[in-house]
Amino acid sequence: MRKQFIFDPQKETASAYLTRMSPVLGALRNDGASVANQQLVSSIGSEEQKEIENEMCKAFEKTICTETRRVIKMTPGKLDDYEDDYKNELRIDILKEIHKFNNPAYLEGTQTYSIDAFVRARTRGVTKKIIGMKRERKEYQMKRESHVKKIMAALHMENGSTVFKVEDIFKNQHLANDSMELSMDQIWDVMAAMEDASYLEDLTDYEANYKEKKFDSVEQQEIIKEFMKDMSAYPEYEMYIYRQSLRLRLDETTNKEIACDRRLIDMCKAAPEACDKVIYERIVIERPKSGIAPNSEFEEYVSTTYIETTYRRIDRNIRSAFVKKSLDETDMLAILNHLINM
Repeated sequence: MRKQFIFDPQKETASAYLTRMSPVLGALRNDGASVANQQLVSSIGSEEQKEIENEMCKAFEKTICTETRRVIKMTPGKLDDYEDDYKNELRIDILKEIHKFNNPAYLEGTQTYSIDAFVRARTRGVTKKIIGMKRERKEYQMKRESHVKKIMAALHMENGSTVFKVEDIFKNQHLANDSMELSMDQIWDVMAAMEDASYLEDLTDYEANYKEKKFDSVEQQEIIKEFMKDMSAYPEYEMYIYRQSLRLRLDETTNKEIACDRRLIDMCKAAPEACDKVIYERIVIERPKSGIAPNSEFEEYVSTTYIETTYRRIDRNIRSAFVKKSLDETDMLAILNHLINM
C-alpha cells in the first residue's frame, strides 16, 4: 500500500486522516462521492482498497475500545463477558459506513463530526445485537420486538396505556412508522418473549424508550415528567453540558472532550449569552490512562472552566431539588438515569 494511504499518528490526527481518506474510499465504493484526483482513484486495485479500509479502521480503534468500555459500564453485569464480541460488531458496523466520515458527499452544510460522535451513533444498534446474541435471539426476532415496542410507546404517549393486549398492537401497527406487518400469532410470540425471565434480566435503556409498568411505575414516570418540567428553565446548551458530563464521568474522559463537541460549539455560537464561551485556539485532548485521544487536536472549543462550573451549578441545584421534593433514592436514580439516556 502506498505511504500516502497509511495512518501515521505522529504526523496526522485520526480525524484529519479519516476526513482526507473518506472521499477516496467513497469513490472506490462507487457511491458518487467526488475526489479531486480521479486518476489516483482509478489506479487503486481491490487488494489495495481492502488495505485502505483496514488502515482507516485502525484510526477508529482507540475510540472503539473506549465506547465499548463505556457501554459495558452503563449495563453493569449484562455484557461483561461480551467485550470482544462487542468490539468486533462495532468494527464491522463502522467499516460499512467508514467512507461517510466527514465526507462532503454526505454532510449537510459545513458541519463536521468527531470520531467519538461517529462511533457513539452506532453503539445503540450494536448493543441491541449483542444483547440479542446473549439471549440467543435472531435478528428478525429483534426487529419484531422493536416493532412491537414502538407501538407500545406510541400508545403510551397517546393515552397513557401501560398494559396492552395482542389486539391493541395488531390494530395499531401503523404507529410504528415502519414497513413491518405482523400477524396476531407473531405479536403474541413477541409479547411472550418479552415476558420471559431472561428478557427481563437483560432489559437495558439501550433496547427501548418504552418500559412496561413492572419496570417503571406510573407514579415514577410522573415524578420524572414533573422534574423535567423544572429542568426546562435551563438553556439547551447548559443541559447538554450537564448530560454529557454525567455520561463522560463513567469513562476515562475529560472536560476537554465535551468542550470540543461540535454540537455544543454550535449551540453556544447560536446563543448570544454563550457565544463568548467559544475559544478559538489550538487544544489537545489527553487521557491520563490511554494517552492522546484519537481525535486530539481542535482549533475551537467551549471554555472548559465554563463547562465545569455549569456542571457543578446544575448538579448542586438538582440535588437540592431532590431534597426539597423529598424524593427517595430510587426516584433520584431514575431521574439521573433518564437524564443520562436522553
